[in-house]
Amino acid sequence: MNIAIVDDEEAFRNTLTEFLKRFFRENQQYAQGFSIEKFHDGEELLQGYTPRFDIIFLDIDMDVVNGMETAKRIREVDDMTAIIFVTRMARYALQGYSVAALDFILKPVDYISFSIKLKRALVRVELERPRLIQVSQNGETHYINIKDILYIEVFNHYCEFHAKGKNYRIWGSLKEIEQQIHDDTFCLCNRCYLVNLRYVTGIEKNEVLLGGIRLAIGRYKKKTFLEALAKYNGRRR
Repeated sequence: MNIAIVDDEEAFRNTLTEFLKRFFRENQQYAQGFSIEKFHDGEELLQGYTPRFDIIFLDIDMDVVNGMETAKRIREVDDMTAIIFVTRMARYALQGYSVAALDFILKPVDYISFSIKLKRALVRVELERPRLIQVSQNGETHYINIKDILYIEVFNHYCEFHAKGKNYRIWGSLKEIEQQIHDDTFCLCNRCYLVNLRYVTGIEKNEVLLGGIRLAIGRYKKKTFLEALAKYNGRRR
């Protein structure tokens, strides 16, 4: 877990650092290893920027390059990191939608509200973190980002991965694939389809919609599938 703190107030950078250390001490399930980097302004962060941070706490009101401009330039090369704005003026944070900011924190910050927002950010990071699955097709090995799989279909002892931009077909069972993925973002809508809940755009009668794709929902899978979908959508709020 790589975290950046960008603020021109040294005292606030230190306060947020102590809050982060306290949070990970008290919530060991999140502390598989973390690093904190501190920057005194947006310009320092942007120098040689690479997409290496999971979460960035970003002050809006800074000299030279303010937080909003910093976020815009980050988004040109990094659409994954969770940006949390820090500000004394709530109205500035409302502009965050334009750079897909996850949340905002008002100064002065208290630990309880900070920890609540941090937990929300960590859930989002875990949902979006890249995970790869290895598949072999026609003698070639491919690595697919699990997040990019729309659904997996089984027929005649073959499993076909319907992913963004390309499909992959391998010999095997859907049960084996489900165990290999081991991700509750995926759920069976019937015996033939394992669906990535990220891409569900709607439910119509006994069909699940993935954009323009329609997949049948099995009679005995519908209740479980709808419960899994509701749970997933609840985590994203």
